[in-house]
Amino acid sequence: MADELVLEATGLRKAFGDVVAVDGVDLAVPRRGSLAIVGESGSGKTTVAKMIVGLEAPTAGTIVACGRDRSAPARGAKERRRRGGEVQIVFQDPYSSLDPRHSAVQAVDEVLRLHRPDMDKGARAARVAELGELVGLDERQLRARPRALSGGQRQRIAIARALAADPQVVILDESVAALDVSIQAQILNLLADIRERTDISYILISHDLAVVRQITDEVIVMHRGKVVERGGTADVLDHPRQPYTQLLRASVPRPGWKPARGPRATTEEGSVA
Repeated sequence: MADELVLEATGLRKAFGDVVAVDGVDLAVPRRGSLAIVGESGSGKTTVAKMIVGLEAPTAGTIVACGRDRSAPARGAKERRRRGGEVQIVFQDPYSSLDPRHSAVQAVDEVLRLHRPDMDKGARAARVAELGELVGLDERQLRARPRALSGGQRQRIAIARALAADPQVVILDESVAALDVSIQAQILNLLADIRERTDISYILISHDLAVVRQITDEVIVMHRGKVVERGGTADVLDHPRQPYTQLLRASVPRPGWKPARGPRATTEEGSVA
């Protein structure tokens, strides 16, 4: 069914001591859907992503993915593998999340050995080649180590590795923020193409409204741990109702915009920094 939910979170709350990072967040992602979580740094959006993927345990609330409750931490390796086969995450910096000693082939094969123990070596090699083609990496690039590749190519490896687990949901945590604009466009087109060719769903964590507009259907806007606005992406971005969303939209540089030159900072001694 087109409206079947692949992931749903209700009343998510996360407190770190006396600091409440996330407070009462609800969200739902349909199969083949794409949801953006938008907000400035410190809004709580990345903490929501970490709770969904299992890197943080909710203080309160429920998370249901693929029909199974995952609100509590996984018990044992088997449960962690199962959850990893449902939800994967791609981080902002692919270089720090890739083993510099391993080629793309080795990185993807490692995931297949963990999540697809039914595959023999030949089947895994075929699947690695298939994933390489899907993300636009040729044989030479697949054999290279991360340091020999560009940032965009490394991000393609990170995406291929996430897809190797056959997840139903992929969380993209600022996954194109560190890339040049032209490379961003290539990766975003790649992600859109993958969603067209598979049943995968995306949760995009971002502060970049242009990126959000390109690949998401729905958006929630977070401010100080709470959802302040939600709706269809185009509707929220074109006709924001809440002052905070209007401020986010107004802060996006427009054609012809030039940064203002403010006063130079001074040190405590009064000299120019």
